[in-house]
Amino acid sequence: MTRAAVAYRLELEKPECRRRGLRTICQDFEALYLAETGKQIRLVHTTLSKWADGGRTREEAGEDRALLTPPEVEVVIEFVKEIAARGWPESKRRVKEHVDLILRARLDSSFPGVGKNWVARFVLKHSDRIKMADSRPLEDKCGRGVNPATNSAWWKILLKTIEYFRITRRTTYGSDEIGVQNRAEEQERVMTSKDHKGPQYQQRAGTRDNTTVIVTICADGTALPPAVIFKGAAFQVSWGENNTIGAA
Repeated sequence: MTRAAVAYRLELEKPECRRRGLRTICQDFEALYLAETGKQIRLVHTTLSKWADGGRTREEAGEDRALLTPPEVEVVIEFVKEIAARGWPESKRRVKEHVDLILRARLDSSFPGVGKNWVARFVLKHSDRIKMADSRPLEDKCGRGVNPATNSAWWKILLKTIEYFRITRRTTYGSDEIGVQNRAEEQERVMTSKDHKGPQYQQRAGTRDNTTVIVTICADGTALPPAVIFKGAAFQVSWGENNTIGAA
C-alpha cells in the first residue's frame, strides 16, 4: 500500500488524460505483490486515497497512544531475547510485571498496569522478533554448565586424553544421563526470540522428582541399551512393560 501511494502521487503529476485511477493502481500492485511473494492480497482504493493525501496507517496512529516509548520497547524485546537465551525465559505474567515497573517509574507509582491482553498484542505486533513457545525443564546445574568457556575447556581435555592414550573409535564410549521432569506439571508458555530454533529450555531446581535416563553410545555407531531409574522404594513390574528397546 505504501508503494501504491507513492505511485499514485506520481500519477497526479501527469496530465489528467494519462493518469491511472486509484482502482487501476490497486490492481497493478496486487498483481505485483502476487508475482513477488506468491500471495494474494486486496488493496482498497479508498484507503489508498487517504494514504496518498497524507493519512497515517493504523500502526502509525496507534503509536501516539502507545504506553511504551520506542526505546522502552527495544529494552523489553532485547531483555526477553537475552533472558531466554540464558535458560530463564519469561512468561506473559512476568513480562507484564516488568512492563508495569517501567511505566510506573516513568509515569506514576499509581499506574494500574497494562491490560490483561496487552502482552499478547505486544508479541503479535513484534512477531518478527519474538514469539511464544512451550518451555522444557532443564536442571539448573546443567544450565549453568552450558557456556562457551566450559564447552571449550571440555573439548580440549577430551582431545588431549584421546591423543595421549591413543584411544580408538571402537573403544570410545560416551555416556550421559538426564533427569526427565514431569512436563505435565512443569511445562509453561514462555516468550523467546523469533530466531530461536529447537526446544526452549527453562532452568528448574534439581531437587524435583526426576526419572533418570542413562545412555551409552560407542563412537563406531553401536549403543548399549539405556538404563532408566524411577523414584520409588520398591520395583514396580509395570515399569518394565512395553520395553521394546530392552532398557535396564
